[in-house]
Parts: sequence; structure tokens; C-alpha cells
Amino acid sequence: MLVFFIHGVATSNVRYADPLQRLIQEEFDQIGQSRPHFYSCFWANVLKDVGKIWNCIHQDLQELKREYPQTSPDDIFRYREFREGFLSEFGGDFLSYLNPERGVAIRKLIAQQLADFLTKNPTETELHIITHSLGSVILWDILFSDRFSTEDPAHDIRAVIHGLSQSEPRRKVHLKSITTMGSPILFLNMMLEVSPDKLKQFANCDQNQPLRWRNIIHSSDLVAYPLRSSLNLQPSDNIFFRDEYISTDANLAEKAARAIGQFEAALALGVADAHGSYWHCSQTANIITSNILGSQGIIRDVINRLYKVRGMTKKMLDFTKDSPIDRSLQPLNFTDSSGILYLVVNPLQVHHVYVYDNKNDCKFAGYVGWMDTGGLKEEVEWIKMNLCQVTE
Repeated sequence: MLVFFIHGVATSNVRYADPLQRLIQEEFDQIGQSRPHFYSCFWANVLKDVGKIWNCIHQDLQELKREYPQTSPDDIFRYREFREGFLSEFGGDFLSYLNPERGVAIRKLIAQQLADFLTKNPTETELHIITHSLGSVILWDILFSDRFSTEDPAHDIRAVIHGLSQSEPRRKVHLKSITTMGSPILFLNMMLEVSPDKLKQFANCDQNQPLRWRNIIHSSDLVAYPLRSSLNLQPSDNIFFRDEYISTDANLAEKAARAIGQFEAALALGVADAHGSYWHCSQTANIITSNILGSQGIIRDVINRLYKVRGMTKKMLDFTKDSPIDRSLQPLNFTDSSGILYLVVNPLQVHHVYVYDNKNDCKFAGYVGWMDTGGLKEEVEWIKMNLCQVTE
């Protein structure tokens, strides 16, 4: 099992995926699955230095200050930190990719690194690709665009994936899952004009099981958008697609600003951290693990749903060791026998929820405060009605 990362904008560290990789490894360890092999593709060294542009802007502002001493550059050219950081890095990287020469160079690097990954793991047949930000657009372009010449490195990538090319290299792998994080495909595809039909044709060709695609969106990430409706998927399409939402605050400053109704300030304070938060998020790792493993039981979907409950705080403990469950409590048994759920109310009327697998190992333990009790109870009721065995 091979997992190939493709990074997005403003990435300068080749070990960018290490935090998320460790979280995914922990997820695999918890459920007793063998860890996959990882490779972090790196292409950012192709991009031109945006800093040169900002040196020119700085020079212009300094000349303006000399000409009009009473003028404040920070007032007439506002939000410079945001412009110089997140905004220009994102726009600059995307426009650099669209440059014909640099676009080819980026695709060539990705093709070479994917080939190297496959060579080092000659017996593996499953490929799973995880992308972030602009990386998701690059992958979408590489796999499904009609705009490339026959010599473009995109065809080298397609040649090693079953169903993407008629060529017959020495070895091909099956692309089993795609996970996109913080993806702007919805809007940037207006320029690329890649047809979703290309995705459907690939999924219906040489795929014994549906192609799995999870699109993860942090609520404060202004770059990330849902994709399901734009893909125009039909029940007959051999694709399992889901938009996944993470609704935590990006940082304490955003949380504080939202709490007092300063939503514009919250936006500015949270957008950059939200866009980069996926690499350090345990919820992201849980969704990715579920996507890689595919159909591994209802227990995975239950845990994903509980993560999303407003105010949920995960407890890093095994409930059976810390405070034995009152066995008089009625558990909710999942219909596929993959696990059970307990909803427990302590003497302070704080609601706790626990999920155990069919080996009686605790896989999730969490609680919500009084203000969020209603949301947890509604979610547990939904799980009971839709995913659990009905008991009289």
C-alpha cells in the first residue's frame, strides 16, 4: 500500500507531510493494520521567488513616503502582511504552475518522484494520493486534462496507473483513493476546463471497486470548497465521493474574534492557519485512514461523525481502565458488528461518548460541555436510527 503526498502553496520544507504521516500511522496502529509506505513529493523549488516582487513593492512604498512624508504606507496600502503572505503566495504559485515551462518542470518532478517511489516498492499494487491546496489542482490537471502534448510528463504519470493510459509499461498500480485537503479545484477549474467526465471514465475503467475520493474542508479555509455537485456524479458512476468538513477554530485569535462577533477580524486571523491546519489535524488523519482502507466497518464512519459534533473534546484514554462502564447501560450495537457505542452521563450531567470495536478495545472517547449536549444527543440518535441494530 503506497501513499503519495503532493503539497500545495508556500511549501519550503521537504518534510512538510511528516506530522500528518505520524498521525496516520497512529490510526493504523490503533486498528491493528500494517502501516503503508509514504512518499512526500516536493516540487516547490521550481517556482520563482515571489520575494523579488515584494522588494519592488517595498521600494515603491518607500519612494512614496519620501515624496509625501505625511503619508503612512500602512494606511494607503493596507493589510500588507496578508497580501505579502498567504494571498500572494497562493496566487503566485498558481500562476507559476500555469506558466508553460514551469508547469512542465513541476509535472516532470512529480513524475520522477512517483517513479522512484514505485521502484523502491516493487511488490506494492495499491496507490493512494493525498494532496493539499494547489497540489489538488495539479493532480486534477495531470490525471484528467486534455491540454498536454504527447511529450508532457503528465503522460508518464498516467502510464503507471491502471485505466489512465493505453501504454504498457513494465508495471502499473491501481489508484484506489484520492484525498484532497484545502482544495480550490471548484474555482481554478474554470481556467483549466477539465471535464468531470474524464474522472468518471477513469473510475469506470479497470476499477473492481469504486474509486474513493474524500475532499476535506476546514470551515475557516477560504481556499477550500465542496465539489460534489460540480462533479455531477450519478448513482451509476463507479465513484465514492464525500465532502468532509472540519469545523474547529483555526487558532485562539480566530476563536476570540468570533466569540465577540468580529467576523472580519476572525477571517484575517484564521485563514492562513486554517489552510495549513490539515497537516497537524487528528481528524484529518482519521478521515484519510478511513479513505485508504475503504470499507472497514461502520465504526470508522461513527468516529468520523462524532469528531464533527460541536464542542467535542477527545479523551486520550481507555474508558475500561479509567472508570469501568456501568454494564447496566444499554450499548448501541452497530449493524455490521464492527463495534458498539455507549452514551454516558456523569454526576455533573456532562455527556460522554465511547466507541469500542468488536474486540472490546476503546477506539474513541470524548465529551461535550453543557452548551453542546443537544448536538451530541441528536448525533447519537441519528447513529442509533441509521447505523445500529434496533432492540425492543
